[in-house]
Amino acid sequence: MPLGDDADKVRLLQADAEQGEARAQRHLANRYLRGKGVPEDAARAVYWMGQAAEAGLPAAQRSYGEFLEQGVAGAADPDQARQWYRRAAERGDRIARQHLQRLADPE
Repeated sequence: MPLGDDADKVRLLQADAEQGEARAQRHLANRYLRGKGVPEDAARAVYWMGQAAEAGLPAAQRSYGEFLEQGVAGAADPDQARQWYRRAAERGDRIARQHLQRLADPE
């Protein structure tokens, strides 16, 4: 079934995200981060990415760590970022492993 306009896609994503679907939560977070089909809202992006990360989606765990490291919608928290990178790396996320390596290397 083809989807209609972007607003229909956002409504479906929102509904799935609210039902706890981690991939929908991650996609919705990215839309809020970029303002694609929704108003740009870093706080909502962080919220939805955090929900997807808590649900155990490795790509979301890495992205949530990136949000925390960069201070998206708040102060940067490198310690929390490392924890999320570690969780994602333990689940096989290669980029999260690279982030952990980068953070472990002295500058």
